[in-house]
Amino acid sequence: MSGVESAVRFLYQRDGDWYVPSALTTGPWRPDAMHGGAPSALVGALVTAGVGESEQVARVQIDLERPVPLEPLVGLVRRRQVSRRVAHLEMELSTKAGRAVSARALLTHREPISIAAEAWSPPQRPDHLGPFDWSHLYPNDSGPIFVRDAVEHRVVRGGYGVPVPSAAWLRLKVPVIDGTEPCGLSQLLAVADFGSPLSQTNSIGAGLALINIDLNATLFRQPTGPWFLLDATGQVGQGGLGLAVTEVFDLEGPIGVITQSQVVQRYAGSG
Repeated sequence: MSGVESAVRFLYQRDGDWYVPSALTTGPWRPDAMHGGAPSALVGALVTAGVGESEQVARVQIDLERPVPLEPLVGLVRRRQVSRRVAHLEMELSTKAGRAVSARALLTHREPISIAAEAWSPPQRPDHLGPFDWSHLYPNDSGPIFVRDAVEHRVVRGGYGVPVPSAAWLRLKVPVIDGTEPCGLSQLLAVADFGSPLSQTNSIGAGLALINIDLNATLFRQPTGPWFLLDATGQVGQGGLGLAVTEVFDLEGPIGVITQSQVVQRYAGSG
């Protein structure tokens, strides 16, 4: 654990209308851009703040329109009532240079009903598994990064960079906003992005990587954190378009599905 990571224990700090990112939001690819999970978690906080007492979240769609720079973000939220039972929350996260993330949440009226719950037991509980070792990919002296230092990973099957359908328990280790307890939706959206690397069962060749450009979380039950099991599969077409499909569970059972579109990106180097 680096000295910076041990001192910083949140993703964002509130400064008026702005959310100032900490070093823990940093992605692994470049030091001036966030990992997609960090702004997604912030979207979750904004959605939760906009949900009424009699409403629930049915779907969240997030489009990462460009690499999100490691700069303060401001959130714009617009509510549109579609019908008596359905509403949309439309959101933007922007830096001073312009919009970086757009999102839309589908809200429905909450109608309590009695349904017999099916018995579910996880394939392996997270407390029965050891933390994933990132040292072969991201040495601890490289400075804090979201992948390794903000999220805990416990692999159930396969793993990152392993060409088999993979599953892992994940947990956001820090608050999304300094001084506030993260909601279940924020905790889910923070780790949902990892469905893409867990899904990459196809070898697409040296010097190529699949980069996810969106995230769609469709739910039939509200998420309860902090642990979420992502069970992912993926396909890649000849045109360089990929699709990741991830079943999502919390410790109480299944909660929904995440889909992500992926595009092929060329990169230099061997890592």
